Amino acid sequence: MLPQIIVASICCLLTLYGVFKKNRIFFNLGYFIFGLVVVFSELGFFAQNQQSIHLATAFLWMIQSSLTLPNKIPYDGSKLAKSAAIKIYVCLALINVFGVYIVRVTDVPNVAQYFHILLAVLPLVGMYFILNNKVEITSR
Repeated sequence: MLPQIIVASICCLLTLYGVFKKNRIFFNLGYFIFGLVVVFSELGFFAQNQQSIHLATAFLWMIQSSLTLPNKIPYDGSKLAKSAAIKIYVCLALINVFGVYIVRVTDVPNVAQYFHILLAVLPLVGMYFILNNKVEITSR
């Protein structure tokens, strides 16, 4: 479990760096890799004990990884881009709030809940930046 905690810590640091630098690529990369860590961890738990909660959790974090697949599409500040970003950030927050719950009711180490709390709060910061036009608008 220690290697997963180290990788999860690095992912959270990447996401934090993305927030502070207002860099969507690092922000998404942290969530993407963290999602993959959770997916492979939960699939391992599922292989050990065949409990369906682990399979469901893996699929939920596959959704997180899909939503945050890193790309270099420029943010143009349009209503469509803002709307999509807000919806994605709400999904990220909800997924990770659920992560806190999962950690508390399963045999996952308790330290994981702190990663999920952080990753549930950071999208709210991103939404604040977007709604208040504090994200740099880029063009192709």
